[in-house]
Amino acid sequence: MAQRPLLSGLSGPGGRLLGAALLTALLAGCGSVSTGNAGSGTLGTSTTSRADVMTFQPGSLPVSYVGESYRVAVGVTGGVGPYGYRLTAGALPPGLKFSGGVLSGTPTKSGSYTFSIQATDANLSTRVQEYTLNVDALPPLALRPTLPPGEIRGETRIPLTIQAPRTVRAARLSWDLGKDVQVIRVQPADPGSVLFWQQRGSVLTVDLGFRAVPRPDARIALITVKPAGAVTLRADALGYEARDGAGKVLVDKKRPGSEAPKPAGGQASEKQPVKDEQKPADPKAQTDQKSVAPNAADTKVTDPKTTDPKTVTPPDTVEGSPLPSPALPTPTVPPTLPPSLPPVTPPVTPVTPPSGTGGA
Repeated sequence: MAQRPLLSGLSGPGGRLLGAALLTALLAGCGSVSTGNAGSGTLGTSTTSRADVMTFQPGSLPVSYVGESYRVAVGVTGGVGPYGYRLTAGALPPGLKFSGGVLSGTPTKSGSYTFSIQATDANLSTRVQEYTLNVDALPPLALRPTLPPGEIRGETRIPLTIQAPRTVRAARLSWDLGKDVQVIRVQPADPGSVLFWQQRGSVLTVDLGFRAVPRPDARIALITVKPAGAVTLRADALGYEARDGAGKVLVDKKRPGSEAPKPAGGQASEKQPVKDEQKPADPKAQTDQKSVAPNAADTKVTDPKTTDPKTVTPPDTVEGSPLPSPALPTPTVPPTLPPSLPPVTPPVTPVTPPSGTGGA
């Protein structure tokens, strides 16, 4: 026996109205509503979407570091916008605040912090998400290439990232890529950054200037290399230096092999000069000075028998005092006059009284 259609018995104006009512009920259960004009015999449909359940994004928070700026936007998908957010339970890490769906600030204390955020949509539907934020001690600033596993054989792009940037505004990278590796190009990740690079032999040097402090673990450059054959790049053959806006060095990691080799035994070969060291006097020089000093004294002594008393110049030095001779260096030991020489005494001219004019 053949089964009759569900609406086959609905004919006439009354049947059409009943059929429209049944169809409306069926479509309403499927999430859409049908409307129509029963008198005209036509049906019109319009669909309405059922609101999805609100879901928080992101599902978990990235780690933060003491003394480093932190900013994460928290939002929801689904529901009906606009949305409102508020902190309902727990406490934020010291130094952070939550406002307008953004968690921002600079953490000042390490630890693990748990708190809850509630979102409310335009239909007053609510959703609560619990988060745990870990605040760790700030790791050292570092530049790190993301290397592919194993060997590379053709043109390869290598992202360069920065860890714990702090207040960095400039950085220099020095990387020994190994033999037969050619650098094709180096591109900055931020179009506003300044980048210069050059390759000398196997060593690549990249200088970077940042318009703003990069985000932690952000990509700062993209290095494209092309090896002549199968090679394995090494991340430990890399050195870098970073400075802040005032030129202060934040980190200085030397590339292996870039430092000057030390002498055998690990001892420095250069001798430090001794400052203000007084050398002992040479005995031979002192003897020469002693022998010269008496000769100088002899030149000052004249024979009273052959010299006019008026022209005799008495010695202007006292026995035992240094001789004032500008042509000779000042001796370190005061010389003495030879004992064999008699002291020079100027002769006394006898005075004869004038003769008288008269006699006794």
